[in-house]
Amino acid sequence: MFYKITFLCFILLASVVVCRGQISTSNAKKNVPYNILFISIDDLRTELNCYGASHIKSPNIDRLAAQGIRFENAHVQQAICMASRASIMTGIRPEKYGIYTGLAVDDVIPKALTINKYFELNGYNIASCGKIYHHKIDTKKQFGENEIKSKGTWTGRGYVTPEAIEKITLNTKYNRGPAYEFSPVNDTIYKDGLNTHNALKKMEELSKGGAPFFLSVGLSKPHLPFVAPKKYWDMYPASSIKLTEIKERPKNGYNKAIRTGGELKNYYGMPELFNEIDDNLALTLRRAYYSCISYADAQVGKLLDKLEALGIRDKTIVILWSDHGYKLGDYNSWCKWTNMHLDTNIPLIFSIPEGKRNSVSKTPVAALDIYPTLVELNGLQKPNHLDGKSIVTLLKNPEIQRERVVFSIWPINRNDYNKTIIGYAAKTARFNYVEWIKIGSGEMVGRELFDHQKDPNETLNLIDNIEYTETINFLAKKVSERIQNTHHDHKFKKISSKY
Repeated sequence: MFYKITFLCFILLASVVVCRGQISTSNAKKNVPYNILFISIDDLRTELNCYGASHIKSPNIDRLAAQGIRFENAHVQQAICMASRASIMTGIRPEKYGIYTGLAVDDVIPKALTINKYFELNGYNIASCGKIYHHKIDTKKQFGENEIKSKGTWTGRGYVTPEAIEKITLNTKYNRGPAYEFSPVNDTIYKDGLNTHNALKKMEELSKGGAPFFLSVGLSKPHLPFVAPKKYWDMYPASSIKLTEIKERPKNGYNKAIRTGGELKNYYGMPELFNEIDDNLALTLRRAYYSCISYADAQVGKLLDKLEALGIRDKTIVILWSDHGYKLGDYNSWCKWTNMHLDTNIPLIFSIPEGKRNSVSKTPVAALDIYPTLVELNGLQKPNHLDGKSIVTLLKNPEIQRERVVFSIWPINRNDYNKTIIGYAAKTARFNYVEWIKIGSGEMVGRELFDHQKDPNETLNLIDNIEYTETINFLAKKVSERIQNTHHDHKFKKISSKY
């Protein structure tokens, strides 16, 4: 039987011993388990048509949402690529191992039983195309020969025009080209299109492999630089683009809660300070970001079409997720890197054969829940190291609304332990509560509470409002419990030069 295979349990925590065991068949599905199409989209906030943003053209992600369940309150555990992806792929909270800096999973948790390795050990054929892990060393070691490497025509950060490529050398400080580019080329000339093309060929190969597959496809856009074929740029006339409604930083908010700088300034022609971005540039950048969303959406459509063409759509779980959100001038900021809803809230869509269709769940869930959920959906034994919870019950009954609290963190000065302040956020469907704590001394230097029912844009910190005393006390207790129950390792490792 497929499930009667031995799998290796890796050492994840100091208290766990390496062991071997047989996967029980008692809870296993009678039929061949589902294939898994695992789609990641970088820097994608919940500004999609299926999430209520009618100005965004995302017909294929909308199609996927209509074929499954969309989670409105899904949150990552840290709003930065490296930590978020490490957490999702290992199923471990980033603060357990001090995953705050630019380190690979292999450096910090070298024996982690990652989600792709787990399914491989359970008889799946695995493959990866595009950005799934943040670091190349992780992708190489995790997927080995099953990493599909694309050889494209792009240069540097993904540019194709000579003008943009030239600007890389002109930017002597950061060695990056312009923040955006559009060119009248086919989808495959840019990285995401070529990666998708290769993923389609791999999917066809895997479908004939005699075993279920776990195919990871990582789309880089809409991450900076905002580059895409011109046809997607043309979908958004300049007159249709609007500036953010969130002009100011939250009133009474903690003064260090929102970054004043970010990677946008690294790109050619971009000002060093966010407050130097005028309205015309802001509109252009938003247009470029939206163009990249539609470009990524088109690639999702090709993947879905291929499943149907191969006749395996009804045998495949499709999951789409983002590693974090992004601010497009909101709070006068152009980056992620906060505990604000805009940054931690992500699109999360599950489409399961014979499952619920065109459904919405409002219950808060964590990106950590992806790993255990896929395990349970395929009738497998849950690894004992996972910090998330299976949300299969919500997939069966999405209309159920549970009062669940999920957690995110954001470290300030994450490269200097002696100066590091961590914001511990407890999030419900209605509230976002954050405690800012100096991890060296334990001193609390700030607190925030936002009420999404009255203030969905998080513009007013209500921490001093006595009407919320009961809510504050409840969420403060949850934060305290989370800190106490997490095995912290805050002695940060140096960022390796090889990355």
